[in-house]
Amino acid sequence: MKTIRYILPVLLVLLFLAGCRSQSALRKQKEKQEQESTRLIHSLLDAPPVNELTASLSLNLSGTKVSGQLRMRRGRSIQISASMLGLVEVARVEFLPEMVVIMDKFHNLYSVCHYADIPYRNELGLDFEVVQAFLWNRIFAPGSANQADAATRLRVDRTDEEGKTYIKDIEYGYEFVTNSKDRLDAVNKSGSGYRFHVDYSDFTALSGSWKYPLDLNFQVRVSNTDVNVSARMSSVSTDNKNWPDRTQVTRRMKQVSLEELLDNLDL
Repeated sequence: MKTIRYILPVLLVLLFLAGCRSQSALRKQKEKQEQESTRLIHSLLDAPPVNELTASLSLNLSGTKVSGQLRMRRGRSIQISASMLGLVEVARVEFLPEMVVIMDKFHNLYSVCHYADIPYRNELGLDFEVVQAFLWNRIFAPGSANQADAATRLRVDRTDEEGKTYIKDIEYGYEFVTNSKDRLDAVNKSGSGYRFHVDYSDFTALSGSWKYPLDLNFQVRVSNTDVNVSARMSSVSTDNKNWPDRTQVTRRMKQVSLEELLDNLDL
């Protein structure tokens, strides 16, 4: 009995120490996972190491193929143009921080709209920062241009067997799919009556270890109508070039409603 009397406290102490060690190991593992999640989110929120990107485009708009150009300056301008036979520019979409300008150069028409006027803008949180993030292959939290503020709304949801990590924006419900190399591969968003999906592929190194996708595929489904836009880039450059942030509208161009302009472009 005396032996049991001495052994019992020792066993209790050993169990207590084992439990503490187990709790400590779990706590350290959790802290490590949280640190890795924070690192991953911030790495994908970080601005690219370049301020400018230009490229030639091969566009496929739901079966209609056109060529064009992409020009981007971070925080200032995004210009996407379409050309006839690769020679004459016939249309241009210009995303600026405060508005969107669409030009039909073939018919000398243009339209100006604000992000608040874009369909499903409230559901998607669309503004210049969001459009910019899509095209620069970055994650985002709509309405939060500040990285620290955006990070508070982004959470690592899970990691699958293939090593893909899923990050969610807890306010708008965007889902960002990343691979094991901290690269953004896809963006998903769905709600009542709509679905939005972006795929990125064929990444190429442009500046040091930073890689940019040469293939972008946008899929939108609204009210049982599907719209697919794919873009293949070539001649990609990150050199600073001499092009204006804003396209000067000429006197010959007439301002019309967006609906009238799209009707003339047959889009």
